[in-house]
Amino acid sequence: MDILIIDDDAIDRMSAIRTLRQSELILGRVDQSDTAIEGIRQASEHGYDMILLDYQIPPSNGIEILREIRGGNDYSTAIVMLSHSNDEKLALTCIEAGAQDFIMKSEITASRLKRAILISQERHLLEQQIRANHEQLRYIAERDSLTGLRNRYFFDEALRDAVSKNSRSGEQLVLMLLDLDNFKKVNDVLGHQAGDYLLQEIARRLEQPIRKSDKLCRLGGDEFAILVHDLPQLEQVRLLADRILKSLETPMMIQGQTIEVTASIGVATYPLCATDATGLMKCADVAMYRAKELGRNRVQYYSADLHQKIVSRIQLEFDLKQALKNDQLTLYFQPQLDARSERLVGVEALIRWQHHDLGMIQPDEFIPIAEESDLIIEIGRWVIQAACCQFSQWVEAALGTHIHFSIAVNLSARQLKDHALSEYLQNCLAQYNIPAALVELELTESHLENSLSAIEMLNNLSATGVRLSLDDFGTGYSSLSHLSQFPFSILKIDKSFVQSSDDEKQRTLLKAICAFAYSLGYETVAEGIETEAQKRFCQSLAVNRLQGYLFSHPIAAQDFETQWLCQTGNSSGKAE
Repeated sequence: MDILIIDDDAIDRMSAIRTLRQSELILGRVDQSDTAIEGIRQASEHGYDMILLDYQIPPSNGIEILREIRGGNDYSTAIVMLSHSNDEKLALTCIEAGAQDFIMKSEITASRLKRAILISQERHLLEQQIRANHEQLRYIAERDSLTGLRNRYFFDEALRDAVSKNSRSGEQLVLMLLDLDNFKKVNDVLGHQAGDYLLQEIARRLEQPIRKSDKLCRLGGDEFAILVHDLPQLEQVRLLADRILKSLETPMMIQGQTIEVTASIGVATYPLCATDATGLMKCADVAMYRAKELGRNRVQYYSADLHQKIVSRIQLEFDLKQALKNDQLTLYFQPQLDARSERLVGVEALIRWQHHDLGMIQPDEFIPIAEESDLIIEIGRWVIQAACCQFSQWVEAALGTHIHFSIAVNLSARQLKDHALSEYLQNCLAQYNIPAALVELELTESHLENSLSAIEMLNNLSATGVRLSLDDFGTGYSSLSHLSQFPFSILKIDKSFVQSSDDEKQRTLLKAICAFAYSLGYETVAEGIETEAQKRFCQSLAVNRLQGYLFSHPIAAQDFETQWLCQTGNSSGKAE
């Protein structure tokens, strides 16, 4: 038997140990603690059979310690309270708080202590059995017997709790109601046993696309509900709904027959659609039946605003696919100047989308869509090819004059999963006869994966001879050890530091970033420069390159040629 004694009185502890040894109990380890904190730690780290706990341990009391131990080790240890007091109310309070017995220290004898320990263990065993039975009954009460999912009772409680919690936190809560399409036909044609099997298989499939934190329940019949927390963006809600529908696409074999299953899903969000559990349920229910009216096997969003945004986003994704085919994408170019001479030393290629109805669309609007739909792989390759093509034209136009500026292309972190990217880049460089050293690839720091596959891909890209640049430096999670793993040679300082350089703290931080980069041999680019004061400050910090609206907005290729290549008669000149 392993026993822990928690008592701040050394004499009382020694007396208890002596009495234990006289009790004829078979003792294992007998540990001691003279503080509440240490006692709680020991109780949590070791599975003691018994804890003898003094009621008076400054600065707290035994009741507080008792409750913390009880809460921390899930009732796995019997506890006997010890005290110099013979107050019956105190003894009753200790028992009500979870102790199995209460003994006055003056009454401790070997036989009394032995009897108390043995009885306490028996009481504790009964408590654990009762607790296990309670948990089993609760499990039965909250589970659907057919599918093993949570049932309607659990769902109603969980929905009320979630709404109450989110009303305090202000977070969004998403409720999805899912009803199988034409399920009655399965029961009518193949029988209820086949219908039961179908429901079990549906439940298994629905568990695959959701997260552990999401709550999947069977409400009854062929209706299911999913409670989703922490999906702040509309696109994530849509993607989850799409994954749920996709999980049902594969036909099922039941009694030798192929059964295709579809579902109608209604989505409502708190607090956008309703501010209480009942209202949220009604909204999702209305949306679900609307999905059935519109042809089944689809998702309907109750909120008109939410639904319109989702529809617009889906349309934008479709249009983006067409844009790739119909040559609606274009590149704009922004110059980078040498900080000392203010002559052209680089140009960044920036993608734009000339939409047939919406006009010019900025990358902030469509790149996230491209990344989520995996269009980013194809778009990323298009940018590399288009940038190389344009740069080669400028090289040819130089008529033998040596090119003194480089071209930078942005990469998405998702493109590092394109295993043929390095080969594609090399083919483009060879096709357009561009020296690899004049090409830079930029990756945003906050989106960069610190994984072995990402590091390997970056090393492969670097091996082609191009230079790698870390964009928006200072806004992500870089550290010395982090940076050392990647083959970057250029750091682009995020514009937020440059544009707030009139603030003394920000000036100090910008100085530190530049000193850090210089000490490790990185070339630096300050972007977002809009004023002469910002330019002069960056020049004083020995930044290598300058970029920003002060010099030029991103402009079309022809305008770039006119303003930066033709006026001075050479390829490295600065526009007058």
